[in-house]
Amino acid sequence: MAQAPFIVSIFKFVLLTSCVKAQFDYFQMVQQWPPATCSGVRCYANPPAMFTIHGLWPSNYSNVPLVCAGQPFNPAQIATLVPQLNTYWPDVISGNNQRFWKHEWDSHGTCSDPPFNQLQYFQTTLNIRTNHNYDLLAILNTAGLGPTATNTRQYGAIEGAIQAATGKKPGLRCNKNAQSKKKQLFEIILCFDKNGVTLIDCTQFAGITCPSQFVWLHRPPLSLVSAVGELKNSLVHQVSILKFLFLCILLSVTIMFRKRFYGTRRGGGKQE
Repeated sequence: MAQAPFIVSIFKFVLLTSCVKAQFDYFQMVQQWPPATCSGVRCYANPPAMFTIHGLWPSNYSNVPLVCAGQPFNPAQIATLVPQLNTYWPDVISGNNQRFWKHEWDSHGTCSDPPFNQLQYFQTTLNIRTNHNYDLLAILNTAGLGPTATNTRQYGAIEGAIQAATGKKPGLRCNKNAQSKKKQLFEIILCFDKNGVTLIDCTQFAGITCPSQFVWLHRPPLSLVSAVGELKNSLVHQVSILKFLFLCILLSVTIMFRKRFYGTRRGGGKQE
């Protein structure tokens, strides 16, 4: 009988631990607009004009921190997903995609384990991004609210277009453009139930940061440094093409000369 309280205590501890590890209330599916990401930092390449995955973030409706106790990142577990991950979940800043995936798993994915192991976490994220019903750029382009270099966008208009297409309210985040100092669309959040499938309304807990008006650019405006860099890269590229063409012409002339020279010598020998 003396062992009974001890067994009950162990049972309560295991139950409490399990609840704490799965304590999150919902997921934030965060997609970033790479031209906005690259407006304040130097990215390794021109940013793609498409929404890419920032991460799938377990979240709650309070300020209580999550306990993240999932397994360490193991790239072998997501090897079959790498082609899709490279397309939809790239590291647009440095190009080190696997390091980015590891960071997102360590920072957020481990908070969803359980119920999601590493493969399920990344697969669930890809399922959302590749679902045409949640194609944010297509939704906004169809509504005539795509990126523009001239017009400002209204928070209510973009939120309304996405809500009309998906049935649920998104969240919008903005950052400051490094050149113009204007607020610009940076991320769009779709919120999902803990199962990672059911779309739900995003609330103020999603970290909404956009004002009522902001810009949404196709690409970041060129600063003097980036403009010089692009010009340099362009000139290097053009010089490389010219060098290649010159070598081709030189090789062709050499071949023609050799044919004529050796052909004349062979012909002269026969006449003798």
